[in-house]
Amino acid sequence: MRPRTAILAGLAGALSLACVSKSEAPARAEGKPEAEQATVIFTADIWGQLEPCGCSADMLGGLDRAATWVRQQRAEGPTLLVDAGDAFFDATEYEERDEPQARRRAEAVAQALVSMGVDAKARFERDTVFPVEAMPAQKLLGGPRVLEAGGVRLGLVPVDALHGAGAPAALAAGVAQARKQGAEVVAALIHAPRQQVLGLSGAAKQAGADFVVGSHIDRIADGEEARMVQAELPVFFTMARGQSLLAIELLLRGEGPLQIAGNPAEREKEIAGFGERIRSYESRIAALPPDADRAPFEMKIRELRERRRALAEEKVQPPATGSYLAWQFVPVTEDRAGDHAVKEILASYDRDVAAANLAYAQAHPRACPEPAQGEAVYVGGEACVGCHAAAQAFWKGTGHAHAFETLETIGKQYDLNCISCHVTGWERPGGACDVARVEGRKDVTCESCHGPGSLHAAAPTQVKLPAQVGEQTCKSCHTPENSTAFDYGTYLQKIVGPGHGEKAK
Repeated sequence: MRPRTAILAGLAGALSLACVSKSEAPARAEGKPEAEQATVIFTADIWGQLEPCGCSADMLGGLDRAATWVRQQRAEGPTLLVDAGDAFFDATEYEERDEPQARRRAEAVAQALVSMGVDAKARFERDTVFPVEAMPAQKLLGGPRVLEAGGVRLGLVPVDALHGAGAPAALAAGVAQARKQGAEVVAALIHAPRQQVLGLSGAAKQAGADFVVGSHIDRIADGEEARMVQAELPVFFTMARGQSLLAIELLLRGEGPLQIAGNPAEREKEIAGFGERIRSYESRIAALPPDADRAPFEMKIRELRERRRALAEEKVQPPATGSYLAWQFVPVTEDRAGDHAVKEILASYDRDVAAANLAYAQAHPRACPEPAQGEAVYVGGEACVGCHAAAQAFWKGTGHAHAFETLETIGKQYDLNCISCHVTGWERPGGACDVARVEGRKDVTCESCHGPGSLHAAAPTQVKLPAQVGEQTCKSCHTPENSTAFDYGTYLQKIVGPGHGEKAK
């Protein structure tokens, strides 16, 4: 058995070596191979996100795509899959209407992880909102555990540092227990905001851990970047909501120090650069006139995606001697084929959620809120046609006019996570207020952008609606996580035309 390793700060050049204490573990057992090798794949902060939700190309995420890559790694050699926590739920409490979908989504996440062959799952506050029956109890980490693959014995030490001040003691006790169980390498799975995780890296190092994987974000924006931080120990944060995977390759030879192989930080910068170039070409396509030739830009996007994927999957060349750790963040891009088994899990989820949400809405009709005195209410796009026929005719050729249809096409018209941006006036006076009653309020209509029109319809010359729509109105649905390529000026050109703000071009 290798002695406990510790990786020092200060990556310099291609490799970083660390001092080890050779007195903390017994020598390698007789008959063990000279080299032990395994890949450990980590997920974290999935937040119940089964697949990307949005209207931009090149959206990251999708458990079916992730599963394809995980299966490829398993086919290539000994592999472990570990979820570092906060996988099942995107909130810590739900109102009654949202509970059935939240429960079913958590079960689907668990089913997908099990289908991928998950070896262990840390449980933190976004995993325990409701019971999740699809995750086998033996996979759940109730404390330190040692897993083995390819002869590598990996210790996992889950520590919930979100509340209280006992994390350093928990790390010390957990790492000691993992070493006692025979762990050669120990990963501390620390659950806390990212800055707090970094602050605990010293305690993790003192306890004898080799690296840290963090979980817990307070808001979506906190998890939009995958990072490796060389603090007291290497600390890893994946992109949240299943947008990237963390793969750590371990190769153990004898009892020497654990090295970090290669310079993966530079590779991550290159991968991010490819993403920026892809989004730039997507924005250029969005700005093209309807009759323009998109093919050259689409060809360039395909080339960039292929280069990004090849770089992300490029194996690090290991040092010729000694033990090493190599890491990479693998972006879950749309050019990855979806795993058939997981795609079936997602399709079953969509069917179940549609039936459950529709049944609930029919059994519990939800009235829209009453307007305040003098407040305008939504009246539907048909009320606009009489005076704005030209604008209506142009609107019918835009994507906004087919917003609800896009949900129907993929069976998500009853999905509470999707519907609000595909109907008019969701949960507002006069708008669409439950999934069973959306007639007359389907699609992104005039009122979605210009505001509720009852007062204007009653007195068109006295009450005016704003003709210009500000960027913040658009961003209520075109959020950074759901519309990654959104640019106000570019997108505006797609919805103005004859009879509908053509002078804004």
